[in-house]
Amino acid sequence: MSMQTTTPQLILWDLDGTLIDSEPLHLESIRRACLGLGKVLDAELGLPPGMDAPGTYRHLFGLAPAQALPPQYTRWYDAAIEHVVAHLGGTRPVAGALECCAWFTGRGLAQSLVSNSHPRVIEASVRHLGIREHFAHLCSGDEVALGKPAPDVYLRALALHGMSADAGLAFEDSRTGITAAKAAGLRVVAVSDSAELAALADYSVSPLQPDSWRALRQQLF
Repeated sequence: MSMQTTTPQLILWDLDGTLIDSEPLHLESIRRACLGLGKVLDAELGLPPGMDAPGTYRHLFGLAPAQALPPQYTRWYDAAIEHVVAHLGGTRPVAGALECCAWFTGRGLAQSLVSNSHPRVIEASVRHLGIREHFAHLCSGDEVALGKPAPDVYLRALALHGMSADAGLAFEDSRTGITAAKAAGLRVVAVSDSAELAALADYSVSPLQPDSWRALRQQLF
């Protein structure tokens, strides 16, 4: 756990798995998009949580990390986006995260969303959750050179707010996201019951235990 006690002035939220329980939906969208290209996936996709779309495609289709994406990538990605947006109604919020988000707004803290998801997915998700008004900016990994685990999208959010990393606090549920936030110089809250992820972050909360979120707020504020 971090020994740094500076009160955060900026809260940066990951989306999928952090604010909304949407990982199963994203995995199904990937399966369907692959099927549209004639590729049937095994039961276990073997995808690191939080991986961006180009990385996901390269992983599934056996491309090298630096290999150019083929024209069919756009078709694949568009199909995945359409499926997610059309089925968000079946997802549930992470209740403790939404409560915390509203609490931060009540304290007058600046907040933005920082996700590897496509801008359409981000916008549709926050409106589905009814939390759009909490965020000054919706930052997508598609809008920077490299998605998470690179720090680019977090650095963009910091620049938009005109704040330094030491003023910020990021909430992430994956190794990919924690790595990105840490590379940007941010303190990080692991939204996970995993001891491994908690060890990578400065703080941790349980997605299913509201009391842990309240304890974090008491510790920081």
